[in-house]
Amino acid sequence: MNRLGSYHHIWGANWCTGRFLLPQLARLGREPGLVALDLACGESPFRAYFPTLKRYVRLDRFSRDKEVIIADMVNIPIRPASVDIVLLFQAISDCPDVITVLTEARRLLRPGGRLILFESMDYPEHDMPHDYYRLMPAGLRWAANKADLRLRELVYLGGLGTRCATLWNTLFMGKILSLPLIGFLGRFGIISGNIFCYCLDRIMPHPRLAANYLAVLLHDRDEEI
Repeated sequence: MNRLGSYHHIWGANWCTGRFLLPQLARLGREPGLVALDLACGESPFRAYFPTLKRYVRLDRFSRDKEVIIADMVNIPIRPASVDIVLLFQAISDCPDVITVLTEARRLLRPGGRLILFESMDYPEHDMPHDYYRLMPAGLRWAANKADLRLRELVYLGGLGTRCATLWNTLFMGKILSLPLIGFLGRFGIISGNIFCYCLDRIMPHPRLAANYLAVLLHDRDEEI
């Protein structure tokens, strides 16, 4: 299953998060005629949620895709004030200098441009040795101020149920899926866990217990939230 599928399909490990994330991306991706830069793009799984862009630029440290610019997030070979949207999805923790990343993003944004950031607050250690921290909303606000960006919007993606579903699907059901003969039980466990945890978040919402958030940072100095 590709990464978008894990958010879109009920048998995906990130389905609960997707119930909160994907409508937000659809809302933010409606404006036509803009230029977007997808930092640490990977396969750009959320590209379909920005269908009206004039241009979609992709950048990553490693890629075999000829469309992708090969560069680091702290030294991007693109002229200043040339993009309207910077996308940074679950990648900022891979760089030890978050302020430099945000400052570089601001350099590329036109006045009034937006940095859309999707980040995890609670996820097991991964992509070693380049996994440096979990950036909490207060830490993002502090780092954004240092980079002369302003936090306009922050949305917690789910709550305690979504956090539990992420860990359950990744740490437990993911291992069962890899086992011969009984792997189908892992898929059943993911589906049932997703339904239960999503209903839990709807019945008893606790957004500050969510594992992930989506934030919008502005190039200008609009009023903070």
